Amino acid sequence: MKTHVYKLVLGVFITLLSFSVNAQDYEYIPLVKPGVQIWTTTTATEGYRHYNKFALTEEDTIIEGDNYKKLYWFQDSIFNPLTAECIGGLRESAQKQVFYKGKSGYDNEGWVNGLICDFSLSVGDTFKINPYADYYVKVIAIDTVEINNILRKEISIGGNFEGSQEVFKFIEGIGNNLGLLFDNIMSFITGGGSGKLLCYEHNGDLQYMADDITNCNNPYVGLSNILAEDNPISLYPNPTNKDVNISSENIINSIEIFNFLGQSVYKTNVKSREKIIDINSLSKGVYVIGVNTERGYIKKKLVKN
Repeated sequence: MKTHVYKLVLGVFITLLSFSVNAQDYEYIPLVKPGVQIWTTTTATEGYRHYNKFALTEEDTIIEGDNYKKLYWFQDSIFNPLTAECIGGLRESAQKQVFYKGKSGYDNEGWVNGLICDFSLSVGDTFKINPYADYYVKVIAIDTVEINNILRKEISIGGNFEGSQEVFKFIEGIGNNLGLLFDNIMSFITGGGSGKLLCYEHNGDLQYMADDITNCNNPYVGLSNILAEDNPISLYPNPTNKDVNISSENIINSIEIFNFLGQSVYKTNVKSREKIIDINSLSKGVYVIGVNTERGYIKKKLVKN
């Protein structure tokens, strides 16, 4: 009998100790923090698939009297503040609320100014998801998950009604699983939303990757071809052994070439409807050309012979 009592007491002690250790291991991770953070996201609006990269730096900027950290938008493989576009900023309050202020997006993709994440919430809390729409959502669950060997809170958000299912979630220190600046109200209007956070990096350390993504540096390779009827891209000659002419009815922002491993072997900014690229230095083989235009991103196969 004493042995059973001893085992029971020991078991309770070990359980309480494990809870204590877990509690000590957990520490709140702010979204706006020192260093350089990079989010790779994708979303589809009105038939167009957009791929975006956002970089948050430690640079300060004052917007309407509040201090923000500069947020950049870019689509190259590597963040370069000299070529990236500063679209606004992020700030985090003492109440663990994260706000965006800046441009509203490109084409029909919405980046909504105002609250984008709230890590102060508890289960059952309701809050206004969009400052410009009278629409409230509800916290339906909060979990503590381990991502990249770090404990983080994961806050599941659903509709403000009984039995609502999860539509998106806030991941502590990382952001929204639908994308950093995804217009969350569209998730409810469309019944699930089309945004997705592909990858998240902090100071060059990959800390989050979506389950079906294998290459954060180039999320376009390995995905289905992205085509749009009013966004045709001409690529000729193909195959070729030297020059390739790339033209579009829309302005081409940038062009990048990837080898079969998904590695970037060439990239350039364009800002015109046509570009001739000399690929004489490339080895023979099959490549993917990623063309970023005003109407979205398209990839094409190129054969070097």
